[in-house]
Amino acid sequence: MNFNELKTIPNMLSVSRLVLIPAMLIPSFFIEDEALARQVFLIMFILIGVTDKLDGTLARYLNQTSKLGAELDTLADMVFYPLIALWLYRFESDVVGEWWILIYILLGLFFLKMIMGKIKFGKMPTFHTIGGKTFAASLYFFMIITILRPDIGQILFPVLCVIGFLNQMEEMYIFLTRDSVDENIKSIFTK
Repeated sequence: MNFNELKTIPNMLSVSRLVLIPAMLIPSFFIEDEALARQVFLIMFILIGVTDKLDGTLARYLNQTSKLGAELDTLADMVFYPLIALWLYRFESDVVGEWWILIYILLGLFFLKMIMGKIKFGKMPTFHTIGGKTFAASLYFFMIITILRPDIGQILFPVLCVIGFLNQMEEMYIFLTRDSVDENIKSIFTK
């Protein structure tokens, strides 16, 4: 690995996400003042989302796209999005109520998809499908809304689950029906 590649703005943003994700354990479990913990968590969560959006956008704008950048972004996404379940449980578990099984199934499908990709393609590709981007954005904004307004989060939860299940099924179908990996495939309707 060329460490000069890490010195690009987009890659530094991806690395900052990888540092912020474990740092989110601090407000989640080590700040005793609940109001302060929620505020710190929300600020960090928003920063992670902004850096997630900016790294790829800036890489394309500054002509600094790289294999390392794509791998850093994928790694950060693979760690960040499943951890939302933990943070949801910590801060607003009542939003899900008795429907935690849906989250367990979504997480199971996510990890099954990663294992399938590793077995079939020798790596764990992350597709950039329209469904995947929709689910990621929905999940991100759902968590922010849920922290600020749990009553609205409770209403949005079933919609989020439908989007998540459709996304996971689409990406598994892509895994099963394709012979090679095109991480930039837009949907199952794309050849």
